[in-house]
Amino acid sequence: MILDALERHRGRGVLIDANLLVLYLVGHVNRKRIANFRRTQSFTLKDFDLLVGLVNYLGPRIVSTPHVLSQTSDLTKLNGDELRAVRDLMKALVEKIEEQYDPAKDLVSHPLFARLGLGDAGIATVCSKKILVLTTDLALWIGLQNLGVDAVNFNHIRQIDWM
Repeated sequence: MILDALERHRGRGVLIDANLLVLYLVGHVNRKRIANFRRTQSFTLKDFDLLVGLVNYLGPRIVSTPHVLSQTSDLTKLNGDELRAVRDLMKALVEKIEEQYDPAKDLVSHPLFARLGLGDAGIATVCSKKILVLTTDLALWIGLQNLGVDAVNFNHIRQIDWM
């Protein structure tokens, strides 16, 4: 099922949830920070390499929402030169990302809003348009699966050693 979803979306793009986007950015700024940055310490260098491989496999199109980008920006608060570097990298990434969204007044009517909030309702709405979601959020993954939205839980990919 995981491999089928990856193959079905190969080259068509992906929406990367905020926690993984933080890993992507922090790892590109300083691989050594992954282990000791609060938001990425649950990941390894191997996880970072796996994520980069997945993004390359699924890309070059990366889709996001303003909510995911805002969360990512808030969660990448490094210090000094690393903060400048992560902001520069995020700027370059955002300039290439295909940003999609629906108005918040529409998202609050989405079935996932009451349980998971505005950001996840936005992801579900955007990805109902046949965009794969890559997440570590179990509740979001289950919610998307129940809605028939293609989603892959990164933790499952870690277990099968995809690369």
